[in-house]
Amino acid sequence: MGVVWRARDTVLGRQVAIKQLLPPVGLSADARGAMRARMLREARAAAQLDHRNAVTVHDVLLDQDSVLIVMELVKAVTLAKTVEREGPLPHARVAEIGLDMLDVLTEAHELGIIHRDVKPANVLVRGDGSIKLADFGIARFESDPTLTEAGAIIGTPAYMAPEQIRGLESSPAIDLWGLGATLFYAAEGRPAFGGPSPTAVMAAVLTDPPRTPQRAGSPLGQLLISLLAKDPKDRPTTAQLRSGLSQLTSRS
Repeated sequence: MGVVWRARDTVLGRQVAIKQLLPPVGLSADARGAMRARMLREARAAAQLDHRNAVTVHDVLLDQDSVLIVMELVKAVTLAKTVEREGPLPHARVAEIGLDMLDVLTEAHELGIIHRDVKPANVLVRGDGSIKLADFGIARFESDPTLTEAGAIIGTPAYMAPEQIRGLESSPAIDLWGLGATLFYAAEGRPAFGGPSPTAVMAAVLTDPPRTPQRAGSPLGQLLISLLAKDPKDRPTTAQLRSGLSQLTSRS
């Protein structure tokens, strides 16, 4: 889909990250236009967020078919890499990460923005333990028509809510599912749903219960399972989730 460059802003004298869209060779003009529109939408969505846990967008550059998004350079490793290196994280740390993610998602939802791609690879963990939520590449405004080509599914199967796989209307509940699946991975060291292929994983998300938590214990494990309910109405509210996570940390 693209590449992220480390660059230097010669006007302000600072290092930045530039995300460049690289459409696959052979795409039709319509498909290239759809990808370009989606990148512009990402920049528009992310630029509206002014939150310590969101990657800051500085500028957007257009160069023929390319879209380049100039962002703050975040010195961090992904949550996926963190768990890969350290193994399953302690309950309190998982809860702290969850609260930070919930804070930025809540602000995005108040702006009408649904991230739609919440997963460990999009959570950047800095040296001080704070996080940044990155890549609003498939984010959308609740009032925007979808820009996805008919029949296409964009996302990572193990972190896509059932209603997202079915192509139903986006809502904040999709991001709460992604948050639950991400925290499950952080606490357990493996996804809540698995399978030998993306299709099998999607089938598991749609029909199977999540794996039983072995390390998260209770009440964290129960909270994560509740976030992975098939029906969005059965998932906890933002307030309930915040209360549950706060009880597992030093936050009041």
